[in-house]
Amino acid sequence: MKHRRLGRTGLTVSEICMGTMTFGSMADEAESHRILDRAFDAGVDFLDVAEIYPVPPRAVWAGQSERIVGSWLAGRPRDSVFVATKVCGPGGGWFQSPVRGGKAALDRHNIVRACEASLARLGTD
Repeated sequence: MKHRRLGRTGLTVSEICMGTMTFGSMADEAESHRILDRAFDAGVDFLDVAEIYPVPPRAVWAGQSERIVGSWLAGRPRDSVFVATKVCGPGGGWFQSPVRGGKAALDRHNIVRACEASLARLGTD
C-alpha cells in the first residue's frame, strides 16, 4: 500500500481511506469488523467516519459507525490507525440533522459536544 503525506501535518497515511458510512446499517458489527480487518491487513491505516454515519442519516443509527470502528480499534495498537471523523452541520430543506436534537449549528458549543461524543464512541482521545 502506498502512503502519502497528509497535508502539511507531517503524518503519512495510506493512499486509500476506508469509508465506513454503511457500518451499522447495511453492514452489522461482525461484517464491519471483517471489512476493517481485510483493509488493515492490506495496509489501509486511514479510516473515514462521521457522527451521522451510517447513511441514510437517521437518529436511531447516528454514531453507530463510530461505535463499530471504536470496538474494532480496541484490538489494535492505537498509533497504527488514523481516524478522520466529521461534525454534522445544520440541516435545511430535505436534510434535518439526526444529532443533538437537530440543533447542529457549527458553533463552539456544538463542535465541542460533537467531538467529545465522537471520541467517546471511538473509545479514543
